[in-house]
Amino acid sequence: MLLKRIYSPPATWPALASIAGIVLCAMVLGTLAQLASPFRIPWIEDHGLRLESLAAAEGIEIASSAEMRRHMESGSLLILDARSAEEYDTGHLPGALSFPFATHLKSFTELSSMLEPAQPVIVYCSGRHCDDALRLGIFLKSQGTQKVILFPGGVAEWTRAGFSLE
Repeated sequence: MLLKRIYSPPATWPALASIAGIVLCAMVLGTLAQLASPFRIPWIEDHGLRLESLAAAEGIEIASSAEMRRHMESGSLLILDARSAEEYDTGHLPGALSFPFATHLKSFTELSSMLEPAQPVIVYCSGRHCDDALRLGIFLKSQGTQKVILFPGGVAEWTRAGFSLE
């Protein structure tokens, strides 16, 4: 009787086998969906250049902090901050206007008079892990803006380069 108890499977084994089966099915289905989808998630991606790659695919130019500084000094570009209004209020690049991507349709209505198709626009966000500036740039291009420039480093790179915020 003692030996039977030692070698008999615990009552939780059927539940564990069910969970393992569900996990295995999810992995197989997820892999098949990944292979069949036109919008695949890359298995291996250089996240350091992710925004640049996506921007290039959309026809959006890239600016470094030094190029940003030159563009700002020329005064010929409209600079848009894609972060929330609260983040904008804590500090933004000099001369930038708040254009939060979260409310881009409302903001577009309010700022449409400044957004002529030929007016070059620079968009930025908090840093390289923020997609809002890229998404805003894609939206602006879809609305007819001919030249959109992405500053992927955003506020983080700007301050790291020693430049001040307003």
